[in-house]
Amino acid sequence: MRRQTHLEVADMLKSGRMVDGPLTRRLEQAVGSAFDRHAVAVASGMDALELLLETAETRGRDVLIPANCFPSIPALADQLGARPRPVPVDPVHLAMAEDVPERAADALRPIVVWVHHAGMVAPHARRTITTLRNAGHTVIEDCAYLLPADQPADGPGTWGDMALFSYAPTKPLSGNGGAVALLRDPADAEQVGARRSHSGQEDRWLGSDRFHRGRAITEFAAAVAYWQWHHRADTRNALNCLTTNYTSFFTAAGRPALPAGRTPQDTWGRFTVDLATPDIARQARDRMAKNGIATTVMFDLPWSGYPALTGAHLFDNALLPLLQRTVCIPYHPTLSIPDVHRVAEFVTGALTQGGPR
Repeated sequence: MRRQTHLEVADMLKSGRMVDGPLTRRLEQAVGSAFDRHAVAVASGMDALELLLETAETRGRDVLIPANCFPSIPALADQLGARPRPVPVDPVHLAMAEDVPERAADALRPIVVWVHHAGMVAPHARRTITTLRNAGHTVIEDCAYLLPADQPADGPGTWGDMALFSYAPTKPLSGNGGAVALLRDPADAEQVGARRSHSGQEDRWLGSDRFHRGRAITEFAAAVAYWQWHHRADTRNALNCLTTNYTSFFTAAGRPALPAGRTPQDTWGRFTVDLATPDIARQARDRMAKNGIATTVMFDLPWSGYPALTGAHLFDNALLPLLQRTVCIPYHPTLSIPDVHRVAEFVTGALTQGGPR
């Protein structure tokens, strides 16, 4: 893969075509065919979501969003003239609760942004998304951290009206950037493709439309993303091996570590553990950092708690204690099994007597 990418980049540099070239079209064709959807490659996951919201004509509509999500998601809705509305999530898969259709019923022309947090697919996801669409609501699936199946044409990313996958360094299909927007409607796909460029848009600007930066993917990022897509089965096998070793270690130590009710899925893009209390979680993260082990947290504040988007959106998020004690531990295809065991020792140690130091 590395040699092939180098050759393609060399050819790209010789051609002088850095965006909107054959490598972008190849990525779009490969991903679109696999999902049986129209695919448009763009610069980032946030660019993809912004373009999808624009295409859905968001202004004046209610946008339902999981309460614990990346704050740029409601910020985009707010920026585009919509009313972002937080929806509580279930504590197992961190997906919108099953009552979201009832919440959408009293919303104004609702758009639902369904986030598959950390690549977790809730058992009720497909059923609930189908119910929402049958009621005439627009559904956008955010699959940024989800590892697609080998045969994805009937899986996550195809249930809503639109979807997105991204290729940032922290994602399971990693790269130096880029994303793919998936759309059912060819006219919508054509609009997304046209709007990703900043040139030739003066007529829309003069017509009071927003004038945006360029959002096209580079040919280099498209080449990396294509080969990451092409070898996703290898990525899945490597991550499944890590999952097996983590869970086996925790089980043998008598410390399940996974949040109650959560079982491993081959779509996961992150591996999270429940460290019992926020204090233990903070202490464990500090100890691991001192030993060269990087960890992260998963949006431990509800987006309605961010100062820029409070006011009318305040509500009590009962999930907050779980989020504050949840830690994302190392989980990537190049992680060695000895390193898995070393990380697992810190996790199990934190759940017993403070863990190794």
